Amino acid sequence: MMNHVDGADASYRPGYAVAADRIIGYIEQNGLQQGDRLPTEADFATMLGVSRSITRDAVKTLAALGRVSSQRGRGIFVAGAPTFSPTLRGEFTPTNVDDVMMLFEFRAIQEKAAAEFAAIRATPAELMTVERALAEYAANVETRDYTALSFCDVTFHTAVNKASRNPFLVDSAQAAMTLQREVVSVAFGGYSGGPVEAALEEHTAIFNAIRHGDAAAAGAAAAAHVDRTRRGYQEEIGRRVFQTDLQ
Repeated sequence: MMNHVDGADASYRPGYAVAADRIIGYIEQNGLQQGDRLPTEADFATMLGVSRSITRDAVKTLAALGRVSSQRGRGIFVAGAPTFSPTLRGEFTPTNVDDVMMLFEFRAIQEKAAAEFAAIRATPAELMTVERALAEYAANVETRDYTALSFCDVTFHTAVNKASRNPFLVDSAQAAMTLQREVVSVAFGGYSGGPVEAALEEHTAIFNAIRHGDAAAAGAAAAAHVDRTRRGYQEEIGRRVFQTDLQ
């Protein structure tokens, strides 16, 4: 079982993030499935001991993650859940610092392997797909469209993983990226892990190594990219905890 932080380590979490985490727990503890009706926002507010506005933001967050569906005039329902093993899904908490760091440990290993295999196995068509995803990311760095950048980031990493021609790496990458999106939405309110210019340089290094068939360089570039992102999250956690302590 993953250990959960308490005290100051957890103080950086906004109220809606804690509420969203507890709603996920309610769904899992009650064995609810896709399509099952959930309590109303008012009922959740009473159950969780929080305001209606916090509950409303929590539901909006979970709807954006695809975990619940809020239907006007009908209520709130359980939506499709990511395809993880029950053990992993039950143990991972997007607001838990230790869980987030372990997620990045896994992503570093997984993305490194995918980039190495892509450098060896990628077809010309797959290289073009990776290059196109990189170009789209670069275009959105210039416009500072962060919603589009998030989508392009997923597109780039998905293209690299598909170029590895290993379906296990592809599936595990999708699972890890889904969890990371939960972290971004629930715990960090949209924070993406650092400056997008740095991510563009790192994506470019990964692509160039894959294109030149240099597996060692591709793997090293991918691992460095994930590690820099992990450190960005650590720094953001520290900043938020420090700000909370000052209030």
